[in-house]
Amino acid sequence: MSMSVIKEAKPAHREFELDRTVLFSDAVFAIAITLLIIEIKLPAMPAHLPAGGYREVLNPFLMEFFTFAMSFLFIGTFWKWHLHLCRFLQHYDDGLIHRNLFFLFFIVTFPFSTGAMMHMGNHFMLPLYIYLFNLAGCLAGLFWISYYIFQRKPGLAVAGLHTEKELLYQRLKYSFLTMAFGFTALALAYFIYPDNTTIQNLSFCLIPLLIFFNHFRLKIKKRNTLRLVHVGDKPS
Repeated sequence: MSMSVIKEAKPAHREFELDRTVLFSDAVFAIAITLLIIEIKLPAMPAHLPAGGYREVLNPFLMEFFTFAMSFLFIGTFWKWHLHLCRFLQHYDDGLIHRNLFFLFFIVTFPFSTGAMMHMGNHFMLPLYIYLFNLAGCLAGLFWISYYIFQRKPGLAVAGLHTEKELLYQRLKYSFLTMAFGFTALALAYFIYPDNTTIQNLSFCLIPLLIFFNHFRLKIKKRNTLRLVHVGDKPS
């Protein structure tokens, strides 16, 4: 029933429905990014605080604020990439809606995983895995949407702009693969060597190394793609 309504909708109505999809996504982003700050509260100050005691009292607050700022940056980056994807859309279908909802599910859970990181106490690993899994889920959702738009259903996207589409698709693909591989390596290190803190700590180095490799790989891909476009534009 819903598919027949979508297919028979007039162009103006279709454009309005597509706008509703984008606006709904923006509303989810806005709510999630606002809920992050709710977890932050100033600590209770003792009545008689010795000189130099502010640092000890404020240390937990500073950690919470750092986690908030980090999550704010992540959600803002995901919103920017989602906006870039929506820039190429001219149509939609149920498959795109389902993939978008999958992505938004992990955006909604960001305040929860951020709160877990803020109040982790001595239990560091579990909140960290929850947070990294949340990041991996967001990147998986973005990559799934980009694959659906650019590879599986290219008719949903506007014509042309092949270079921009390819570069965005590659960025989302390698970002997802980086986080997925890093999260898997961390999980394996923790479960295979639960008592070996050295291996667990070394496994944390994988993620920044993979991010650096991903950045370097994307720069090469962008340079090669733009070079091919430049060569193709030369008059014969």
